[in-house]
Amino acid sequence: MPKAIQLTNIYDSFTQLGERVHVTLRTQLGDIGRLNAQKAVCLQFLEAIEQHLSIIPPAERHVIEASVDPMIQELDVATTISSDPPDASPVNLGSHTHTGAVGRPSIHILPSDLAVLLLGRVTRRRLAELYQCHPRTIRHRLLKFNLSSPGPPVYVDEQQPDGSVNRIYHRGSSSDLSTISDAELDRLILELHQQFPSFGRWMHDGYLLQLGYRIPRSRIEVSYL
Repeated sequence: MPKAIQLTNIYDSFTQLGERVHVTLRTQLGDIGRLNAQKAVCLQFLEAIEQHLSIIPPAERHVIEASVDPMIQELDVATTISSDPPDASPVNLGSHTHTGAVGRPSIHILPSDLAVLLLGRVTRRRLAELYQCHPRTIRHRLLKFNLSSPGPPVYVDEQQPDGSVNRIYHRGSSSDLSTISDAELDRLILELHQQFPSFGRWMHDGYLLQLGYRIPRSRIEVSYL
């Protein structure tokens, strides 16, 4: 693989790593298992960098290493931060507005906050817990902010040659997921594994997200095997 492409992939992986750490620190405080898993991803990335020292300019390598080390330190701190008594009011991601109308109060959600949280694999149910609202509200805002596309219809009516109508139901699936073929997914995973053999499955996941592919982890695991 050409050196320029390898460098681009390294820089993209570094950017995506920083975004995932940012999301983890905002949503998983005190969750030792998830925080340590993200820390392991950071360490895997540093190991991968060591294997490609010959193609990374020294100045840029220093920036990467100097950035990943604080990420690891912040993840370590986050494992204990929830056990400390709070010294300030918790940060609210959204604010509720009482309009006087019947029903629940309206919630104000910033598109920028929602976009950042979506960079990782934060589920809509988890987002609803963070914003203290119903998962459907999160789904509606994703559509409103063009952060997601409408899902496929539950069913379609097909006209038959004899004039009858056959109703065909489709299996439900998240419209956020990419429709990449198994063969193309296998090719991308193989390419990444050849370039970064020390990358674990979390980094494969992050690499695909950086390329714009949102793939269920079960598919990635099958392709990885």
